[in-house]
Amino acid sequence: MIVVSAPIVRHWPCATRPSFRMCGICGILNLNFEPVAHRDRVAAMSARLVHRGPDSHGRFERPWLAFGVRRLKIIDLTTGDQPLSNETGDVTLVYNGEIYNHRELRENLEQRGHQFRTQSDGEVILHLYEDRGVDCLGELNGMFAIALWDEPARRLMLARDRAGEKPLYYWQQGQTLVFASEIKALFEYPEVGRTLDPQAISEYLFYGYFPAPRTPFREIRKLPAAHRMVVERGRITLEPFWRLRDYLCPPRRSRVGRGEQTSLLDGLRQRLRQAAISRLVSDVPLGVFLSGGVDSSTLVALMSELSPGKVKTFSVAFAERDFDEARYANLVARHFHTKHHVLRVDEQLLRQGLDWMAHHLDEPLADPAVIPTFLLCRFARAEITVALSGEGSDELFGGYPTYLGLRLAQLYRRLPGWLRRRVLAPLASLLPTSSGAVPLNLYLRRFFDHVDEDPARRHANWFGMLAPAQVDDALNPGFRPCTAPGQQVFAPLEHWLGGARFEDELAEALYIDFGMYLQDNLLVKVDRASMACSLELRTPYLDHRLIEFASGLPSRLKVRWGRMKYGFKKAVKPWLPRPIVYRQKRGFSVPIARWMRGSLRPLLEETLSPTQLHQDGILNATFVWRLWREHREGKADHRRALWPLLCFQLWYDRWVRGVCSTTHA
Repeated sequence: MIVVSAPIVRHWPCATRPSFRMCGICGILNLNFEPVAHRDRVAAMSARLVHRGPDSHGRFERPWLAFGVRRLKIIDLTTGDQPLSNETGDVTLVYNGEIYNHRELRENLEQRGHQFRTQSDGEVILHLYEDRGVDCLGELNGMFAIALWDEPARRLMLARDRAGEKPLYYWQQGQTLVFASEIKALFEYPEVGRTLDPQAISEYLFYGYFPAPRTPFREIRKLPAAHRMVVERGRITLEPFWRLRDYLCPPRRSRVGRGEQTSLLDGLRQRLRQAAISRLVSDVPLGVFLSGGVDSSTLVALMSELSPGKVKTFSVAFAERDFDEARYANLVARHFHTKHHVLRVDEQLLRQGLDWMAHHLDEPLADPAVIPTFLLCRFARAEITVALSGEGSDELFGGYPTYLGLRLAQLYRRLPGWLRRRVLAPLASLLPTSSGAVPLNLYLRRFFDHVDEDPARRHANWFGMLAPAQVDDALNPGFRPCTAPGQQVFAPLEHWLGGARFEDELAEALYIDFGMYLQDNLLVKVDRASMACSLELRTPYLDHRLIEFASGLPSRLKVRWGRMKYGFKKAVKPWLPRPIVYRQKRGFSVPIARWMRGSLRPLLEETLSPTQLHQDGILNATFVWRLWREHREGKADHRRALWPLLCFQLWYDRWVRGVCSTTHA
């Protein structure tokens, strides 16, 4: 167990430490305050979330309302169970998450006369709501999904944190509203159907995830990040309480002078420390997920400074050398003298991860890294209950190779048309098909195919899975959305961009990735993988103070001279071994192209068999089998198209065909 250093622990003497918790929440409300139908089902809904909170459970009921909650105890292990109520019992709360600035909020509230009965950080939300109403959310620094009932006002408020670290789904039909932390809990309410949404499936095949508010199911929606839903007088209002666009660097930003750059980097270091310190409080064992990249290594450096020689680190290793980053993780572990643990992923573990993905993920997710993430969470859970992870840094500071492509595209488009069309573009087809971590032929083909498009759509295509035209080909004609072919997939992108103004194309791309890829892919991945193992995952880079500061940094401090994370690396350079700062960006890559031709081949041929696809009527068997045949024979690298198709069909087998017959009309 890591013992947090005295300067941090001193804030919370043993008798007054707050109660933090990871949880699963659910509830049912009748909008007209009539007796709610199937109110007893909230117990079954809560039971479906036991992995999110195995330590305790609680319920709150009124004739028209029912709350359920599961709790995973992290701090103050003997008190703080939910639901929580204020002094008079007028306001009741269930929530999933942590409020990192609860101590400062509590002190201010006590000075204004509020009386606390527990050390729970959730009770802070209740009293803050008494003072500020629904605007209290702007005061919270943390990750959370909240359900709060105000008895005198007959008001229900649902809310999610700014980045979307904690999930919340809902179903509304007639006068009944049902909500839960995961879709599987909603299915315990007998009227919730499983009819698929063709538009949502199209978007999934393009992005590899479901952009909010859509889910695979037509009747079910997800509450977007940084939004609150207020139900009052039979009306439902959905609105943002925080907007990233308000903190963006303004257009036509002037150059950054040396003195200003120094000041900005000092400010960045200060906020990094604040974010890390606020997330190190725990009464249970705590560690760090270490990839050997600059993001996770920075977290290890900050944690080691506070707890020298006591940090536990956890990494994944692959047999395929070009995907394996264990040597970098080992370098960092030796440098900071951590207690390092390495999980080596073999074919047996891979199959276990696939089985978990198919049976646990109630919406398909085409990020292959979800498998090693789950395996790492399960591996680490034997040693720790809380882990720090580096999600968010790439989207804030410019850490993806596609950002370099923005500048290359500008230069490429200045070349003569004949040189581009007749000489350079054909080069991609001449390169050999690769199964490696950096498939140059795949990257170049995507670059040339989309280089002349609108910057936002070009970026989405570079990042995406199937191309828009392929999305239409991949779906059976009877299941395709009733919209323009190849265009329906850009609706979430255009909605997210609406009204925002950017310094340049890089700022626009970062904004897209923060609000879409991070929220609906990466954070879904780490939440489901960690909660499946009853492991709490904390992400210091998503401290909203750091988000706001980083969003206001000019692009020249993010990608410069062909270097990603230029400013971030300059800021953390004094803390890290030199090889880590200047190593090539790899990301959490997974060797799926090789696995598909090897150990996963029988699974693909069984799952994507033409007979089964024809029977289901969702995917176009002819198109899918052509992709598989070309990939299997090494004629093309279709990993980015085949993987979402495989994930979808595995999900469909378990969550739709395996449960009930479904009408797609």
